[in-house]
Amino acid sequence: MSVAIARCRHLLRPLIARGHCFKVVVAYRLSILHSGTLFHSRTSVTASPFSNMSNGIKQPEWAKPEGTPVPPLRILNSMTKSKEEFIPISGNQVGWYCCGPTVYDKSHMGHARAYITFDILRRILEDYFGYNVFYVMNITDVDDKIIREARYKYLFESLKAETNALTTDLIATVEEAWGTYVTSKFKTYAPRSINEFSAFLEKYKNGGIPEAQEEAKFDLFVKTATRTVEALVSAKTSLENGSTGKEAADHLLDASRDVVASWIDSKHGHTVTDPKVFREFAAYWEDAYFKDMDALNIRRPDVLTRVSEYVPEIVTYIEKIIQNGYAYEADGSVYFDTVRFDNAPNHNYAKLEPWSAGNTKLLQEGEGDLSGEAMGKKNSADFALWKKSKAGEPAWPSPWGAGRPGWHIECSVMASDVLGEQLDIHTGGIDLAFPHHDNEMAQAEGYYDCRQWVNYFIHAGHLHIEGQKMSKSLKNFVTIQEALTQYTASQIRLMFLLHQWNSVLDFGSGSLMEAKTVETTIQNFLANVKAVVMEQQSSVQAFTGAHQYRDAEKQLMEKFRTKQHLIHLALLDSFNTPTVMSELRELISVANAYYTDATKSKSVNADVLAKIAKYVTHLLRMFGVFGDGNPDIGEGLRKEETNVLPYVVALSAFRDAVRDLAQNRGDYKDLLRLCDKLRDEDMVELGVVLDDREDGKALVKLIDKETLIRQREEKRQREHEKALEKAARLALAQTKRAEKLLKGKTPPSELFRTSEYSEWDEKGLPTKDKDGEVLSKSRRKKCEKEWGVQSKLHEEYLASLKE
Repeated sequence: MSVAIARCRHLLRPLIARGHCFKVVVAYRLSILHSGTLFHSRTSVTASPFSNMSNGIKQPEWAKPEGTPVPPLRILNSMTKSKEEFIPISGNQVGWYCCGPTVYDKSHMGHARAYITFDILRRILEDYFGYNVFYVMNITDVDDKIIREARYKYLFESLKAETNALTTDLIATVEEAWGTYVTSKFKTYAPRSINEFSAFLEKYKNGGIPEAQEEAKFDLFVKTATRTVEALVSAKTSLENGSTGKEAADHLLDASRDVVASWIDSKHGHTVTDPKVFREFAAYWEDAYFKDMDALNIRRPDVLTRVSEYVPEIVTYIEKIIQNGYAYEADGSVYFDTVRFDNAPNHNYAKLEPWSAGNTKLLQEGEGDLSGEAMGKKNSADFALWKKSKAGEPAWPSPWGAGRPGWHIECSVMASDVLGEQLDIHTGGIDLAFPHHDNEMAQAEGYYDCRQWVNYFIHAGHLHIEGQKMSKSLKNFVTIQEALTQYTASQIRLMFLLHQWNSVLDFGSGSLMEAKTVETTIQNFLANVKAVVMEQQSSVQAFTGAHQYRDAEKQLMEKFRTKQHLIHLALLDSFNTPTVMSELRELISVANAYYTDATKSKSVNADVLAKIAKYVTHLLRMFGVFGDGNPDIGEGLRKEETNVLPYVVALSAFRDAVRDLAQNRGDYKDLLRLCDKLRDEDMVELGVVLDDREDGKALVKLIDKETLIRQREEKRQREHEKALEKAARLALAQTKRAEKLLKGKTPPSELFRTSEYSEWDEKGLPTKDKDGEVLSKSRRKKCEKEWGVQSKLHEEYLASLKE
């Protein structure tokens, strides 16, 4: 027995060493001994003593946390015009279709409004809420506008290539084209010749043309006609002066391009039969579009579809709609039967904008620029699924003859092909709601014979310029490339974040200046924190025996948690980014105040600040303000910047010592100027900011060099402008003083020595007028007053001579 006890003690010793309750282990050991069983397996002996509940020992009841209820994500849904709870069809998977661009011209800031908005919403769903988004976007590369503009370009460039000189025939051709243009645009008010155009302009400016108030493009038409008239006048002068070379001819054609291109297309458009003309034109602008999107840091779609690549699927889709009874063929085209569809059970036409269903103008715009009178169309609201191609238009074979897809059908087909018979989200610009998006849904629901094809329709708000919607057709747009020469992609995105995604946004200096101010605030905060963290990491931390999580840090973290909660609620509330940005700015303000106070007491908790800075960075990266590959805080450091850090720290220490020497020993102004040059010139060129602190030691920041140089140049420009304004004020003051002194050059005694008077007293004051009559008392008093003023002016003049 003693041997067994000894062996049990040997086996149980590890249990006791691991901290098990001594009494339980002893009881367990005794039960083994009493049973007469001797364990030879170490594994069996080390089994938990709590596994046997026969001794009555059990865990206490667990109290389930109550927690704080959080509302679900709600999205402003154009299907209901209300914020609806977001419920994806399949768990965490989200199928999203976005209406892409019709590629026929440069992308402008109106496009940026839509695609940056959708990029922000997509990033929030993916990077914040953790949904698996499958993002599909189309490219419309078969469209009336593309066909027209491709022909315009081809025919116009052919004409330019053939034209080698400015001639009377060329001028006559442009005049004829101009006459056709003004007749089509101005109707009964059209001038009959360019000689009558000035009278037409006068009438237009005075409000004498009622159509000008009704047609949004009227002002554009006037500008186009005016530009051509000016070019014609200039061309005739050149011809008279013998300047008839190709340069003069090209100048006339370029200035009148819109007028000439439409005219020559009406004459020869039917001869353009090479499909390459249309394909290459669309491909060029598609490439330009994606370059602009990349420059704006917009994520590419997961799947990109093109109309030209889906024509067979479109034909099959249309056939099914016909079979279901919601479309019909007429004269080689196929039309959707809106009345039959709307009268069918579980179907409604124009769900998004039922009030627009009878809007003839919108319906016509939806049919396209090249649509003529529809033969055999049953109802005015019926729209084309398949268009019979005319001469000069691309064509594909179909059961109804050679033709091309209508505008609306492409999205229904491509979205259905990739995402299936129902979409979680469909996005597009608000101007596409009717008829394009309403027609899309009608087609898809007619194809599947279902009640609801799209669950959540999201429409981005308009971008206005000078109070008018920015658009290609109005030619009042600012291109994305033009905008990026004045503002960064981050500043443009911040401008959008500061405004609700579905609201109208005015593209102006006020909105962009606010965005730049916010950007500067964020950059300064992140740069400060990054510098504090690097400073802490590069220095030896002295052990003081006291922690750094005091009341100030507790208050800061409490504010931080509150802001996180409010930001979360704002994102749940239909992606309310203006509120998010407001809360973020307040958080940065609180953190900056903490940093300022803590710096004075030399007790900055870098870890707490880093926590907030990482959160700010995460949000801005999620919003797309920062690039996707950035580190925890800010926009990151390049390798060469990291390598230069030791030298910057050494230079900073040298500068601190020089400043200390200059401030305490004699004349130090020159030394201070050297320090300022180091800070404002040399360090900026290295991408370094030196921030002076109250303890006399500079805080070293590494920031993007181009950003610093741009900020420095902007500061210099502001200072230069202020200096110019000051100089102008001084010059004006000097001019006025010179005029005043010049006026005072005449002694008061000579002031009235004119033919107006005949006698004067000893002071030179007149006593009689030119007729010898004694001056009246009032006139005498007035002269005395003028004499007094002149006397003072003369004294100032004499004093200036002495100066």
